[in-house]
Amino acid sequence: MKVAIVGAGSVGSALAEGLRRAGHDVVLAVRDSTRRGGLPVPTRAVRGAADDADVTVLAVPVDATADALAELAPPEGTVIVDATNPFGRPVPGGHASGAALVAATVPRCRVVKAFNVLGYENMTDPVFDDRHRALLPVAGDDAEARDRVVELASSAGFDAVDVGGLEAAPLLEEAARYWGLLAYSGGLGRRFALGALRREGGGTP
Repeated sequence: MKVAIVGAGSVGSALAEGLRRAGHDVVLAVRDSTRRGGLPVPTRAVRGAADDADVTVLAVPVDATADALAELAPPEGTVIVDATNPFGRPVPGGHASGAALVAATVPRCRVVKAFNVLGYENMTDPVFDDRHRALLPVAGDDAEARDRVVELASSAGFDAVDVGGLEAAPLLEEAARYWGLLAYSGGLGRRFALGALRREGGGTP
């Protein structure tokens, strides 16, 4: 797939490298031209970066969401993955989640929540011990957009799980806080991810 990642911080850069390794055509969209050197994948300006992308990932601080989307100016129908986390702060505009903010800002785009429940240290390679994969819930109101993101994440090694509509986004953001609780208060450090252990004969009850 053609993937544009808006933001070249720790999350954007790590995810870009992981998706590039999985064989996708990835660019990092950055505002500051001085950031365009020494990054793991090619870079370009933010404006227009979503125009020919199959998936556009928003990997900026949640407070920068509105400005980033205004500069991006994504076309109608763009699949935008919100990877932001408010981490206990109020979401700008009083929205229920960062994803709800994105959906309200670009209402004619297809918004998906994903890539937010683990630290960037595990995004380039989400496979542990050659068999355990980092769990990645994927939520969005458009089924085709969810399927596209699940396919993208699975190809990069994530255990991607479709969890339904965007109303699940606040829970995904709480899951990020839970990950942080284990990382810091629990002493696990940042180099771990949540996972799903399945018994034989399991499945949907």
